[in-house]
Amino acid sequence: MTSARSTTNPANVNIIGLYGIPGSGKSTFIKQLGVVLNTDNLHLREGSEVIEGIVPGGLETFNTLTSAEKTMYREQSITKIRDECVQSGKTVVVAGHLMFWNDAQQTAPDPVYTRQDLETYTHILYLDTDPNIVAQRRRDDRGRARPELSVGHLRKWQEEEKRRLRQLCYENSIIFSCIVDASVPYKMPMDRMRPFAVLQDCWKSCETLNKTIAAQKLDNVVAKNHSLVETMLVFDADKTLAPVDTGEIFFMGAKDEPLKTLFQTSGYTYTAFRQATLLYEEAMTDNAFEATCEQIATKISICDEILNLLQAVDQHNHVGMVIMTCGLRLVWDKVLARAGLSTAIPVIGGGRITDGYVVTPDTKADLVARLKDHHGLRVVAFGDSEMDLPMLKRADQAVIVVGDEVTRSKSMDGHLRHAILQSGLQVHQTLVAGSSTSRLLGLPEEPPLINLWKQHTIASFTKRHLPIFDATESTAAKLLQTAMRDAKIFGPALREAHRRAGHYLATAYLTDVIGLEECPINHVQGTRTLGHRLLDEQRTTIVPLMRGGEPMAFGVSEVFPLAMFVHAKKMEDLAAGHLRDQSMVILVDAVINTGHSIVEFVERVRELKPGIQIVVVAGVIQADTVKPGGTIRKLALEGNLSVVALRLSENSYKGHKATDTGDRLFNTTEVD
Repeated sequence: MTSARSTTNPANVNIIGLYGIPGSGKSTFIKQLGVVLNTDNLHLREGSEVIEGIVPGGLETFNTLTSAEKTMYREQSITKIRDECVQSGKTVVVAGHLMFWNDAQQTAPDPVYTRQDLETYTHILYLDTDPNIVAQRRRDDRGRARPELSVGHLRKWQEEEKRRLRQLCYENSIIFSCIVDASVPYKMPMDRMRPFAVLQDCWKSCETLNKTIAAQKLDNVVAKNHSLVETMLVFDADKTLAPVDTGEIFFMGAKDEPLKTLFQTSGYTYTAFRQATLLYEEAMTDNAFEATCEQIATKISICDEILNLLQAVDQHNHVGMVIMTCGLRLVWDKVLARAGLSTAIPVIGGGRITDGYVVTPDTKADLVARLKDHHGLRVVAFGDSEMDLPMLKRADQAVIVVGDEVTRSKSMDGHLRHAILQSGLQVHQTLVAGSSTSRLLGLPEEPPLINLWKQHTIASFTKRHLPIFDATESTAAKLLQTAMRDAKIFGPALREAHRRAGHYLATAYLTDVIGLEECPINHVQGTRTLGHRLLDEQRTTIVPLMRGGEPMAFGVSEVFPLAMFVHAKKMEDLAAGHLRDQSMVILVDAVINTGHSIVEFVERVRELKPGIQIVVVAGVIQADTVKPGGTIRKLALEGNLSVVALRLSENSYKGHKATDTGDRLFNTTEVD
């Protein structure tokens, strides 16, 4: 019996069915839950007790009713439980029955579940107790009259219930898992706790929380990247990095294809991927899972073309990389480690309850959108199948990785063509792993080919897009920084150090950022020739943020002597006349900590003359201000603004008196 999921349950309500053949230990497990878990937000119910409470005459009368009457009361009981759950806001665990098969001569069991059950339950857990133990318990139970059944029949009953329940759950978007009897001794204490961990995951997980956790994982990835990362390369894993499906390999040798059956029935939904995690949990313990992932990883080699790209991009501080996989995170962690890339490329993915989240096609799309909208990054995404299309659609640049015709997705061509025609997807494709033909070959929609071995292709992924430049690692900057940071240097000597730094940044960086133009000069040999000066130098205004920015601004002014020089202690000191005929403003400060002062001046400039080019020059810029989401980064993203720093600093310390740059520059460290 199948049905569509009901929409009567509120999104945050979890109603968990606990099933198992009589004697499997459901009542005992319910009692254990009250001891092991904090049940303040967990309601435990026996389905038979609810029925007894609503049937006049209780269970004794219920057992005499017709099949139709029993179904009516069973539906009333699950509706009552659902209503209690909605009203209390608590998760409820209900012990119940799927079917009865007490007569071994009976060819098939009698189903006792109802349509209302399938529309109400969000999760169903099956207590998969050894039939030998069940048989012994049934014999020892003096309080209930149970027919004596053979171990073989109990096993047959149990297997039929598991098969039927799994099918019903997949068809009705109910998360299903088999759990072992927690009262049976185990080799490892963690194995004994596994049933409770599975139930707690069912209890606490939801799609909203899943999105939050995945976003936090991504934010951590961005935070660990270099301050000036402006482009993020996002890769799918299975059949993109290598022509393999880690899930298929994991379940290789199984009597059926559990993941294929799941996704063919349920689609690529959040519920289906949460279900996939529970399939991995059912398959083996954590230690066995770790060993299996290690074994799988030894059989996987990243495609040569992809590996070349990963290694090339790893050389660029302004480009980050991340793997987003719907497959097994641990396998790909180990594959990258074997390739020497585990520290350079983090993996966002799941596979176990302890990961805390799952990755779906929509998750990938959401994370790509977050990289762009929240972190202000340009995103280049690589994928191979229909599951990657939502992510590819959200990226700034999309690449389809086309593998061997035998192993690659057979359905991708149709989905890709639809995305191009209906959604306007703009995408390139690249052939890897011995591919012989491209996607949509010969059709007008065939995506153009790119070659990952070509330097110009790699350059298209790694080119700079944000005009933020720092000299931190240059040898000249290291030399200049020494005098500026030396506590023994202050007053005129420190002002001279700042002047030299301004002179260096103007000569080495501003000339590239702004550009040069030719100008006539008198040659020393007495002839006229052409020299160079800053582009539109006579239409440039240099503004030191007083007072700390003045010495460095003097160094900039020496390189660009035709530029206007305007002192400004506060933004109002900058007047319309200072910008009226100008095309460029250079704002200079010694130290940018929070960036708030620069923001005020930039907004003032843009108010006085919209569209004018602005360059911010500083001795030290606190790195957080140029990281994704930082104040200076946001200014640059708005356009017409470049940033040049002698040094980026992770230290957000704000100086005072003896450590304040302005006081050190002008010997006012002792002034109150």
